[in-house]
Amino acid sequence: MSELSRSEKILAEKTVCVLLVRGEDPDGKPIFAYVGVRADKLKPFMEAQSQGLFYPEEFGIVIESGYGEPDAQVQERMERDYGFNHEGMLDIPDPDQATLLAAELSMKANKKSDSDA
Repeated sequence: MSELSRSEKILAEKTVCVLLVRGEDPDGKPIFAYVGVRADKLKPFMEAQSQGLFYPEEFGIVIESGYGEPDAQVQERMERDYGFNHEGMLDIPDPDQATLLAAELSMKANKKSDSDA
């Protein structure tokens, strides 16, 4: 997979993705976290996640977290305050897909900023 161009990198630094990450704590209890990650940090985030134990706060900002699944109140807040679309969530299966998604988000952000000008 090719790297982002210079302009895509600049836009990716200004684009933030809110991700819902699910996993287990060290005791095996299910946990979740909504993490705000800059688009240019998606690939390293995915690489770290695929290697097992990692700390999301090293790659972005943990907006909300807890045990089990997010309840209706948390989901509503994430939708209202951050525009998170639970029904339209995308699975990002690997780091290369994260790079592709970052490029697509950067292009969309660029088109939106061009149309707002």
